[in-house]
Amino acid sequence: MYSASTDKQAPPPDAGKYVRLGIIAVIGIAIFAIVGNQAVILSMNFTEFGDQFSKPLYYTLVSTIILSSIALIRVNIGARSSIFWYGLNTAIGFLGRAPQQNISANIPSFREYKLGTPQFVIWQITKVLLFGAFFANIMFGFAAISFIDGNSLGIEHLPNLFSLPFVTPETDPNYAAENVVPMIPALVILIPPVLAAIGLRLVLYVGIHKIIDVITSFIKDSNEGKPRYLNYVSTIETVLGIGILWAGFNLFFTDQIDYNTRYVIGGTLVIGFALIAFSIVDRIRARVLTHMFKRDVIIRFATILVIGLIVGGVVGVNNSIADAKKIEYLGPYTAQQIGVNRYLGELNNVQENTHDVKLQSVSPNNIKNYVGKHSDVLDVIRVWDWEAAFAKLKPEIGLIPYVDFEDNDILRFNNTLYWTASMKPILPTSVSLENRWYNEHLVYTHVPNGFLTLEATDGQIVDSSEFFKQREIYYGEGGLFEQTWSGYPNSRGETSAELGGAFYSGIGGLDVSPPLSWIFEPNFLLSFPAESVHIMRYKDVNDRMETLYPYFLYDLFGRELDSLPVTDGTNSYWLVPLIIGFDTHDVPWSVGNPYLRLVGYALIDSYNGDIQLLKTGDDFFTEMFASQYNDQFKPIPTWLQEQIRYPVELFNWKTEMYNIYHVTDVETFIQANQFYEIPRGLDTYYVEAKPPGFEQTEFLGLLSLELRGSQGRNLAGYMVVENDLTNLGNLQFYEVPLNSTTKLIGPTAVREALDRDPEFAQLKTLLRNPRIGDNILYRVGEHDIYFIPVYTAGAGGVVAQLGTIAAVGAAFTGEYYVGLGETQEEAFEAYLKKVSGVAPTSTTANSDFIELDKTDRVDIIKSIFTQEEITISEPTSIQVPLSFKEGEIFFFTENDREDTIEFLNTFIDDFVKPRSDRIFMWQEENNLNIGTIVVKDGIPEMHYVSIEVGN
Repeated sequence: MYSASTDKQAPPPDAGKYVRLGIIAVIGIAIFAIVGNQAVILSMNFTEFGDQFSKPLYYTLVSTIILSSIALIRVNIGARSSIFWYGLNTAIGFLGRAPQQNISANIPSFREYKLGTPQFVIWQITKVLLFGAFFANIMFGFAAISFIDGNSLGIEHLPNLFSLPFVTPETDPNYAAENVVPMIPALVILIPPVLAAIGLRLVLYVGIHKIIDVITSFIKDSNEGKPRYLNYVSTIETVLGIGILWAGFNLFFTDQIDYNTRYVIGGTLVIGFALIAFSIVDRIRARVLTHMFKRDVIIRFATILVIGLIVGGVVGVNNSIADAKKIEYLGPYTAQQIGVNRYLGELNNVQENTHDVKLQSVSPNNIKNYVGKHSDVLDVIRVWDWEAAFAKLKPEIGLIPYVDFEDNDILRFNNTLYWTASMKPILPTSVSLENRWYNEHLVYTHVPNGFLTLEATDGQIVDSSEFFKQREIYYGEGGLFEQTWSGYPNSRGETSAELGGAFYSGIGGLDVSPPLSWIFEPNFLLSFPAESVHIMRYKDVNDRMETLYPYFLYDLFGRELDSLPVTDGTNSYWLVPLIIGFDTHDVPWSVGNPYLRLVGYALIDSYNGDIQLLKTGDDFFTEMFASQYNDQFKPIPTWLQEQIRYPVELFNWKTEMYNIYHVTDVETFIQANQFYEIPRGLDTYYVEAKPPGFEQTEFLGLLSLELRGSQGRNLAGYMVVENDLTNLGNLQFYEVPLNSTTKLIGPTAVREALDRDPEFAQLKTLLRNPRIGDNILYRVGEHDIYFIPVYTAGAGGVVAQLGTIAAVGAAFTGEYYVGLGETQEEAFEAYLKKVSGVAPTSTTANSDFIELDKTDRVDIIKSIFTQEEITISEPTSIQVPLSFKEGEIFFFTENDREDTIEFLNTFIDDFVKPRSDRIFMWQEENNLNIGTIVVKDGIPEMHYVSIEVGN
């Protein structure tokens, strides 16, 4: 029945309230999940790794406290100012002001704003807690603890730093060795973070504080109708003066000092002190005056300008004089640059040998005896290179879809070299999306047979279990190891979901029980609500090391460090080099070259993941690290002495340093005409060899060097590094004298010598575009020989076969000598016969002009694309809307061949391979045009190069 009471409708529910509560609840749950997950991971790390995980956190905490205290904590309890609380108080005042109130009336004076004493003290502590994470520097914390323990790190030598710019040193690198080297530990690890923290403190409490003070004082004084401009100027002068003084102070911490540095530092400091003096004068005058006189402004700008002009003039005059007297002016400082960088690269330890290159013939009656006499070298020559070994090992995987190659390393077992390929687990592409999680974490947990081995001399695949009895890899490199974790329920009984029904029984990982397992992985809440789960994390060895030992470099010069598989005959391990690196921009005369040292190695069990530390270094950081981690270092096991290998990354870097800083004569260094360089495309070769001075073959790293900028393609020498533990890292350089009548040809020239050999040219036709392998320089008796394998199939083929072996003489007196054979002994014997005159030699190479027939030149050009498996189409004409010529070159003689090959390889890499496996070739008059079509925005474009080949 209708009534007045029933006419009123009930108010609608407050939907917005429930929405807000829902949003808050979702945010709360998300925060709880994220924080809870991270807390669980942190707890798991402490449980699984103990001190290995907690120590880096401890050093990080130490650095956080020290550096944030230097940068943030204020001790002036009398002023008790705070930018943060002042800004917050001002913002609140703005929110509470009346609309008609003037904005400036709500801005209080920063100078008069003070915190209460308890609030000020609490705020200093709170700043460290809030912002300390931004100051985390584990290396500084590590060094600080070592310093507290009594390691001075060369701090006592730092006063010498401030005299270096003002003393002209002698032209002797020993000056730097005596005055700079002792302070390097402090300059690379302690001083830079402290300087950065002090600089930030000056910005905050001198710069920003004073600027806010000036602004708020101006607003307050303007409201009162009496702005004091002179007072503001004096404050700004103080800020600028202190900033310039700080910049001048930092100029002492530079990586380069020369004859002008003293004037730049002096001029900067004088300008800074002048501004401070002006600020003091203006502060005193501000008690009486409110404005500056025009004369005062002119005096200040004129002073700074005059000082700048004087310094600039002196620098300009010095540079002008130095252009004519470079040795007198720049020589002393160049000598110190040499001294510091020879220390950084440990170049004083490089043994330098003069390599007397000779071309000696052997009596024809004694050739076979000579070959047999040097069988110790010939029997261990590395005939199979990386690509050929990879091609031959790849079919061994067969049709297995869940593993892939990760790396292929040259290793030594029983004085024999082997290519050992390690594998990684991958998720088969056939796994559907809904089954991905299950397979990633519970099935594809390991590689069942993780190593394949091929002998590097005879190319025979050997049973890897002869060396690696433990071939199951649960901790390795790449693939699913890097991407995710794995696990299994502890209640799995006799049924395992692991690949192949494997049952992991090692000590790697840890058991996680509910409810921690639920937070770590929410899927476990429903799948294993009441069961503990065994979790294995950080399965990639580099990730594992970086988590537990973040002090070291695991990526160097843009590439991941090479970790080697090694074995004790029962268990398999990863040998990870421990390389420390520091920036040296605060080290005088370092010119920015880094400080790199090998501390030792880490042995990581491929099944259990446990880590052993091995020490080989003796530098300051190694001693610090060994003292802090003394309980985790183990003696180097005897079984590893033969398998250990010096890191290729360090060897290459030291060689690059040697390329420049082997020159110790200042005049020669400034003239820069005796620097070396690594030939383009050449890598370090690890081989068994016997260079001059070695009594037997040893496991060495070899890198050839050419004279930088030389138009010839001869070697200036070659560098070797020893890998035996007793001499690990010892470098020897074999230098060919510049005036040597017999040259040592380089990798480029040796390839040309092989191509010119008539016998090889005929064989090359029969082999149908063979692949030329590594050209490695060996010393066999008194002969320097390149042994070059020639394969009938490349890395892309199903089967790699050895077509022939070439022995090319490296000693060059105007004629190349090339021997071919099915074995290295046969090739060397054929070479000796040609040298002795028993067999005919190839064409001479001292002619500057060898003209090729046009047909030959075109065939050479086509062969380049055939070798790259690129199809050649030869249309009668080309009609494309847009055409772009990307370069041109001429090809008439043999001397032009190398440049043409390099020119076309660049074109292939830049324009063909990224998009197509086909090119078009057509001729216009004397030019042969080669192009590829690219479709961009629906419009075809022809990108081509032109080679003039004549008629």
